[in-house]
Amino acid sequence: MSFDRLRCTTLDYDRLYARWLDRPGNLLDIAGYEPGQRLLDLCGGTGAVSLEALRRGADPSTITLLDLNPRCPDTRIEQVAGDVDRLGETAFGERQPQYLRRYDIIVIRQAAAYLEWNIYMLLWLEALLRPTGKLVFNTFAKPRWSLKTYLFKGVRYYEGSAYCGMTVWHVQAAPSIGVDVTRFHHIPKEDLLPKLERVFNVTVIEDGKSLRWVCTPKKRSS
Repeated sequence: MSFDRLRCTTLDYDRLYARWLDRPGNLLDIAGYEPGQRLLDLCGGTGAVSLEALRRGADPSTITLLDLNPRCPDTRIEQVAGDVDRLGETAFGERQPQYLRRYDIIVIRQAAAYLEWNIYMLLWLEALLRPTGKLVFNTFAKPRWSLKTYLFKGVRYYEGSAYCGMTVWHVQAAPSIGVDVTRFHHIPKEDLLPKLERVFNVTVIEDGKSLRWVCTPKKRSS
């Protein structure tokens, strides 16, 4: 199982990717999240989803943030540094049993393209979900070559994407903030759906260039 490392090359990640981090509650809404449910914010970065759950009244003890370098500003949230390769092994160490409690909802926001969706990862995700739990994540339709500029909350941003094979190179820049270059894999719907359906019941919600995936375990035993 492999994990293409998420990159954060500036200290101003939140501002540089402000547009991407906006509206962090979308996937929580789709999942039907309610405070009190156990939430795993997987590949959660700076914790936008975790913080939104707190804003909605969640107890911090019900939230776990997992990222290669967790840096959520709310220190009450349980954070685990690790990647998919080491999950359940060195990432958890002696605390492994604590983190293998099952979750009601697993959210992967803006990071699904960095994961290798093979049967091992799917079975691992299923094992972390309660029988009635949901895995919710988003992907993007096939990107095109593009270069554009836009204003977001008073800051001018420059953004470029280049599609080569199955790899997308994305450049995000703002003169007052910095530059970040990210590489990720495009995941076609027709390739991912059959893999997911081996383990999950899957609903795909298409919204413009974005796809939202809702997956529930086929095996409903505890």
